[in-house]
Amino acid sequence: MIETMDDAASMVLQAQEHLDMARYTPAMELAVRAETLAGTPAVRAHALAVISACHHRLDRYAQSIEVGLQAVRLWHELGDLAGESSARSTIARVLILTGDLTESLDEGLIALELADLSGELRPRLLALTAIGIVHLCLRQHELSIEYCERAAETARLLGDVAVHGSLIDTISCVFMGQAYAAREEGNEEAALSYGRLAADRAREAMEIGRQCGHRYYQVNALGNLAEGLAFIGRPAEALELMDTIQIDPELDSVSMVTHLLDTRGCVHLALKNYDQAARLFAEALELSAGNNTAMYYCEHLSEAHEKNGDFRAALEYHKRFHTLFTLVASEAAQRSASIAAIRLETSRAQDYAMRERARAEELYHSNLELTRHAESLLQQSLEDPLTGLANRRLLDRLLETEGQRYSIALLDVDHFKRVNDSYSHQIGDQVLRQLGALLLQSSRPADHAARYGGEEFALLLSDQGDEPDEAVAERLRELIEAFDWTPIAPGLRVTVSIGIAAHHEAGSATALLEIADRRLYEAKNGGRNRVVGPESPSPSTAPGFTASN
Repeated sequence: MIETMDDAASMVLQAQEHLDMARYTPAMELAVRAETLAGTPAVRAHALAVISACHHRLDRYAQSIEVGLQAVRLWHELGDLAGESSARSTIARVLILTGDLTESLDEGLIALELADLSGELRPRLLALTAIGIVHLCLRQHELSIEYCERAAETARLLGDVAVHGSLIDTISCVFMGQAYAAREEGNEEAALSYGRLAADRAREAMEIGRQCGHRYYQVNALGNLAEGLAFIGRPAEALELMDTIQIDPELDSVSMVTHLLDTRGCVHLALKNYDQAARLFAEALELSAGNNTAMYYCEHLSEAHEKNGDFRAALEYHKRFHTLFTLVASEAAQRSASIAAIRLETSRAQDYAMRERARAEELYHSNLELTRHAESLLQQSLEDPLTGLANRRLLDRLLETEGQRYSIALLDVDHFKRVNDSYSHQIGDQVLRQLGALLLQSSRPADHAARYGGEEFALLLSDQGDEPDEAVAERLRELIEAFDWTPIAPGLRVTVSIGIAAHHEAGSATALLEIADRRLYEAKNGGRNRVVGPESPSPSTAPGFTASN
């Protein structure tokens, strides 16, 4: 079959799909063919961007930079701000891996500015992610979490569940960074707290990856979860978790296989199974594709043999570690020099660099304005755009930081699907907006109302109030039932079911939400339009009621 220029656009879209699913080899093959056949600069620029991203994922940093700069130049000439932003984000990610963190941050900030000017969410997502990872590498953990959370919110707005999950996994890595830092400082209580947060996020990311069928994200999060469990003193559980995944050379890259072997070895190290740990580290070392990973596996082998009492073997691997450390540093210097040469030798590079420096100066002088804009965006990321209430992220933060002060009521609109089906989704949105207003109207000053997701809402009930939690919820239920909904749509009637969990009933935010969710289900199952709390009678004995919508 003869391929034509018309096939190139289709090929590059297929290549992008492979890239998104971490299938780098087929993505590269299709993108290279598309770039050869490209009939327009836009198709060629897109193909080059995919090739650059594949080189990045396959650890070919110099090639990624070289091709990425070609893509940047083409997008710039086309005036495509979104395309240029995305290509720059890839370059920023590569510069992280080469250790050029200052230049990486500069590229990421330029990419973010271009993305915001373009008004498109996808390049903004890529730029925020790159900046978040730079701050993680710089051990600026709070900034890293801020940018990663903004990236995760952008992924949610895009409806990209898989990438949203991967960013939750990245946040898990940030918490692990804080955990290790706290342990180094001798603050074991903080170390364990951060470790638990890391494990919770990694578990959530692993489940999202599994549900999306994204093996790379699922397996990566599983490895991070196992690391977190071992860190907080639950290595047996970590090993049991590791046993649930089977390494598949057809599906898993060499780096993923060695990562899993090394993680399993660390778990065995925590279990004091030193022989088994050494065997796994040695297997990872044998398969390792580069000196950088080999260096860490040698370090782990030295530790395993030392703890096993084999000091001769420990010394040998310690020597190999130092030899590789020197070699890796030399390779990094050569790679940085090579990348710098590529950047300088790119056509019109000198003129281009001058323009970029001018833009960097403009960015520097407008830093205050950008900071204010960033603060505004962060505030928006904590607010539900439809109702104006707090969103799930802010609710989670409040529960994590002040959960012991609040009970929680979860509300769900009864038969909300009927509203959308009978009236329209626009009417459904008006109902949700009005419900948000009623929640604010009925809330006490110390309470917090939030949209939990879809047609579900949450109300954090402060223990500072004199009114019992169930009385507050019942008053709200009655207010919603009695409200005149007909101005929104003739004949419309809305009721809600509510489940309450008292703050003293659980030791964690997750457990508190689970209790409230279970009672919400009991309220639904018991006839809807009712409140079920700690003191409520069983729904089977409560007066029956069937909501009409």
